[in-house]
Amino acid sequence: MANFDNDVGLSPDYGLEIEHSPKINTITFGDGFEQRLTEGLNQNARRLSLTFSNITESQSDTLINFLNDRVTNADSFVYTPSNGVAGNFVIDSKYKKTINYANLATVKVVFREVFEP
Repeated sequence: MANFDNDVGLSPDYGLEIEHSPKINTITFGDGFEQRLTEGLNQNARRLSLTFSNITESQSDTLINFLNDRVTNADSFVYTPSNGVAGNFVIDSKYKKTINYANLATVKVVFREVFEP
């Protein structure tokens, strides 16, 4: 399995956005009481919004190639965000590269956590 930290070697900008999406079923009864039940074993996946600002063209090419390889095969990869809790992730929808200045680029991408053996 690919490892983002080892294969790409870049750290995103601070201001990392970590979104949790717990799967909870709620049943509300007529008398106002409600019952909540989590769904499945791994029910609180993370979604990370990452920005890599002012990296060199070479670094951005390495990053984009890594992302393209994962998309081509629909593979997951290991990533450790700045809070230190590693997980398996896939690329969630699209990613974007902006060339700011000569030889400097910004890449924005969203990773979605998956639970695999």
